[in-house]
Amino acid sequence: MLTDYHMHLTPDGVDERARAAHAWDEVGGWLSTAWISRYVERGRARGVGEIAITEHVHRFAEARSWHPNPWWQAEATEDVDAYAAAIGEAKAAGLPVLLGIEMDWLPERVSDIRRFIERRPFDLVLGSVHWLADLAVDHPDYPAWETRPAADVWRSYLAELANAARSGLFDVLAHPDLPKVFGHELPNELESLLDETVDVIADSGVAIECSSAGLRKRPRTTYPDPDLLARFRAAGVPVTLASDAHSPEDVGRDYPTTVAVLRGAGYETLTRYEAREPVQVEIGVGAPA
Repeated sequence: MLTDYHMHLTPDGVDERARAAHAWDEVGGWLSTAWISRYVERGRARGVGEIAITEHVHRFAEARSWHPNPWWQAEATEDVDAYAAAIGEAKAAGLPVLLGIEMDWLPERVSDIRRFIERRPFDLVLGSVHWLADLAVDHPDYPAWETRPAADVWRSYLAELANAARSGLFDVLAHPDLPKVFGHELPNELESLLDETVDVIADSGVAIECSSAGLRKRPRTTYPDPDLLARFRAAGVPVTLASDAHSPEDVGRDYPTTVAVLRGAGYETLTRYEAREPVQVEIGVGAPA
């Protein structure tokens, strides 16, 4: 079986969503079962048997106060309970879709995060380190990289990734080597810190995702890259499969390459979730991308 456990029903950014709105209008809105079915259909065409919608927490009004960044504030407009209900309706219609959330790791908001998660019937919770205090790891308008050396950013990122794992809040850590997105590879001097972070993640029991998203971005490798993925496998860390699609067209994209990377690292199973309970299933064979 193949799964895709990281995707979004809308693109990021007010302007991008305005450009996408015509497609939603055709099917009854971005939360309609008809729109969600487009993600399912594209996945099926690529051999994906189950998807999880994992909308960014920053899209929801309930989280608006969690971060001071003006972009975050502008994004936080939607009703999270309407979102959860829409995924429930898609499930009830027979679509193989899970209710997920991509939750930012914000260490000063742990209590808020826990309450947010506990109030809703999520099937899985992704944990992502996008922010280091007020600056972003992967947002080009607020980059941590402009004011700090790359080694310092990586060191802070890995420390927060380890803290996210220790928190017990998350089922899966998304794109665990995200800082490479703008071309900043891990400095050699931090290899031992990377190994320590892998050990923390392994001890925590959280899974990591193998995402095809990096193949269509500047890194041109999966998240994590093959070497890091092999380290996770050697440490016994379970894995999920993901595309980080922000439109139906990207569901299951570049899966032949991504599955080959998974197998090359020694993985034979994927982790599936239901009501946040994991189970291992054999990696399947997908269709051409």
